[in-house]
Amino acid sequence: MLHPMKLGATALIVLLVSTAASAQIDTGRVDDGGEPAASQVRNKTTAERIASPNPTTKGVPWSLPLFWDQSLSVRSFNEGSQLTYSPNYTWWFTLAPRWIFNEVHSIGLSSTVSLEWTDSPAEEFNRAGFYSREALWEDLRFDYLVSVPGRPGGFLFFVAGDLRFPTSKFSRSRKRYISPGIRATVTRPVDVLAGMQFGLTAAFWGWFAGSNVVLAPSEVFPCRVAPGLGASGSFDTDTCYGAASSMKHTTRLTAFWTFVPVDRLAIGLGYTALWGKAFDLATGCVDTLTGPVCIGDGSSNDHWRTFSNFRATVGYDVRRWLTLALSYDVWAQHPSSDGGRENPFYNENSRLVFTLTFRADGLYASTRDKRAAAASRTGVEEL
Repeated sequence: MLHPMKLGATALIVLLVSTAASAQIDTGRVDDGGEPAASQVRNKTTAERIASPNPTTKGVPWSLPLFWDQSLSVRSFNEGSQLTYSPNYTWWFTLAPRWIFNEVHSIGLSSTVSLEWTDSPAEEFNRAGFYSREALWEDLRFDYLVSVPGRPGGFLFFVAGDLRFPTSKFSRSRKRYISPGIRATVTRPVDVLAGMQFGLTAAFWGWFAGSNVVLAPSEVFPCRVAPGLGASGSFDTDTCYGAASSMKHTTRLTAFWTFVPVDRLAIGLGYTALWGKAFDLATGCVDTLTGPVCIGDGSSNDHWRTFSNFRATVGYDVRRWLTLALSYDVWAQHPSSDGGRENPFYNENSRLVFTLTFRADGLYASTRDKRAAAASRTGVEEL
């Protein structure tokens, strides 16, 4: 097994050393100390970027952020924390391009791929479909975002329509077709030090699917055939079939707070509650010597499932186009697998997440400003 502590520490050191090698901190201003002219592009401050629905650079009608997350489970630090030691060190890459038509309308795309570097517990326990060091795509998401003009009462309002497509192995195994959704966000910026905001996001999405349980061909979601009841194997059962019902629709509510004590440094807290409704199960009947025997759905809670997520983050804009952040992230299920209430702030799913965010639009603006400043000093018109 690849030790997650050594791999994680090595990757972190490489990132910090490469970042420290940058000799000059980009301020987003021209070299003579003044702000760029109104016709020039300008990078937003940290508070402006966080408070904006379109976190792009002023004067640039597009944004192209790339997120690299390194996730390390807290249980990786303590081999005695589980009956079977199962550390988890995973990379996540997310590309989220967006085109901004104007201050009100924009359209975006989000695509994520993950890669677990440690030995997957799914493979250790012979669970079909997932393997160690396998690149896994998440569902592709499109969105159309509308920003309410002005600041009614000092608040900012955003509404977005979403479309998710089943590009993940998880969704394809459930024969999902498409998932429409809607989300709304309200934030309240506050002038405290370099900036502060608090806000609330509500979202809803549902899936149109061809199956209410896992039901997929082997090339999409590989399965392991379990030993059957007869010596001839005529009663072998594919372990992928007949699983728990998959999610039909989900409601999400997130409360968040962000504080920027000084420009470039941001501290954030967020808490999310999710309520998921899974598909109902059909009544199953089998013929016996005494007649048919039928078993109904029998769900005690009508297939509702509740989850929560807590995240605390500290981030720093090394440059206007490069941000480093460290987060403490906890997912919890209520009730937990043993029927009790899981601790929403610390449990076996607690993890540390190191994130590097590169913004191509910010780099473009910084380069453009420096060229404009150099041209103004030399009297040469920029081409």
